[in-house]
Amino acid sequence: MGRSGRWQWLLLPLLLMSLVQGCATRRDVTTIDSRLSEIELRESEERRRRDEIARAREANEQALRQLSASLRAQIDELREELRGLSGRTDEMEHAMRQKTGTSESGERPREDKLARLEEASSQHAQRLARIEEHLKLESGGGPSKPESKIKPDTLAKVPSEEELYNRAKQAFDQGNSGLSRKGFEELIQRYPNSANADNAQFWIGETFFREKSYEKAILEYQKVIEKYPKGNKVPAALLKQGHAFLALGDKVNSRLIFEELVRKFPQTAEAKSASDKLKELR
Repeated sequence: MGRSGRWQWLLLPLLLMSLVQGCATRRDVTTIDSRLSEIELRESEERRRRDEIARAREANEQALRQLSASLRAQIDELREELRGLSGRTDEMEHAMRQKTGTSESGERPREDKLARLEEASSQHAQRLARIEEHLKLESGGGPSKPESKIKPDTLAKVPSEEELYNRAKQAFDQGNSGLSRKGFEELIQRYPNSANADNAQFWIGETFFREKSYEKAILEYQKVIEKYPKGNKVPAALLKQGHAFLALGDKVNSRLIFEELVRKFPQTAEAKSASDKLKELR
C-alpha cells in the first residue's frame, strides 16, 4: 500500500467522528426546538381560550352597561312625568277648593280625574322605585341625575415605570405572584423600551416557576433570551430554564441548556451553578 493509501485510512475515522458529532449536535438542537414548540402550542391554545373568555365577558359587560343606561334614561323620564303629575294634581286640588259652591254633578268628574291622576302618579312612583332598586340606587333621590362612580381611565394617574417595577417587585417579595406578574406585564406594555423591561420579563418567568408552572416559565424565560439578548438577565434566564426542564423530568434538554450557558457565559456565577449541576447529571 502506498503512502497516500495509508493517509486515507488514518483520516477516515476522523471524518466519521466529525460526522457523528455534527449529527448529535443537530439532534440536540432539534430536541430542544421540538419541546419548545410543543410548549408554545399548548400555551397558544390556553391563550386562545383566555381570549375567548375575555371577549365573552366584555360582551356581557357591554350589554349590562347598555341596560343600565336604558334604565337610567327611563328613571329620568319617569321623574319628569311625576313632576308633571304632581303639578297637575296641585292645580286640580286648588281648583276644587276655589269652586266649592259648584254642583255635585260638576264636582264628580273633577274628583274622578283627580283620583286617576293620583293613581297614575302612584304607579309611576312604584315603577321608579323598582327600577332604582334594580340599579341599587338610593331611593327618594331628587330630580338630578346620580353621579357615576366609575371614573374614566383618562382621569387616573399613569404610574411611572419605576413605580410599576418597584410595586411589582414588592408584591413578588411578599409572595403575591399573581399581582406581581400583572404589574410586570403592565410595565412591559406601557414602557416596552424601559431599561427594566428585561428584568420585568425575567420576573414574570419567576412567578410561573414559583407556582410550579414550569412549561409557562420556560416560555417566559425564552422571551428574555430572544427579546433582550444583550440584557444582563440572559444567563439567569438560561439557568432557570434548565432548572425548569429538570423539574419536568427532561434531563436531556436540561443538560443542553446548562451546557449552552457554560459555553456562552463562562465567567458568570450562573455558569458556575450550571457546571455544578452538570456534574450531578453525569
